[in-house]
Amino acid sequence: MHYKRDEAFRFPFNEPIPAEFSIYLKNSDRPGTGTGDSKLLDISPGGTRMETSFNIPVKREEVAIRLRFNLFQQPIETDGVIVWKEAVGTGWMYGIDFDENEEVAQTIVNDLKLRRQAER
Repeated sequence: MHYKRDEAFRFPFNEPIPAEFSIYLKNSDRPGTGTGDSKLLDISPGGTRMETSFNIPVKREEVAIRLRFNLFQQPIETDGVIVWKEAVGTGWMYGIDFDENEEVAQTIVNDLKLRRQAER
């Protein structure tokens, strides 16, 4: 398993969070793929660990991923790149590094706080 040691925190989910993703090519006018289902296993403001049945090509300089999910109050959509890939059971696990976006990072932190309060 791979970890980003320089991140402030990583929030693991007791129950994975459903997410939807699409793949697109960076610096291309071509549209991305249709959507695929996945689940988020943990998250931080800078990235996530995702599991899906799809075998996504990993070419960091070319392939990007768009994720849509809901942590607590509002839908979140963010882009990123796949930094690692691992076969698990009948599917694949991916480490996603989100593109820098302060607004998305703050939304993730705020929704995680609200989620934590609601779980108490």
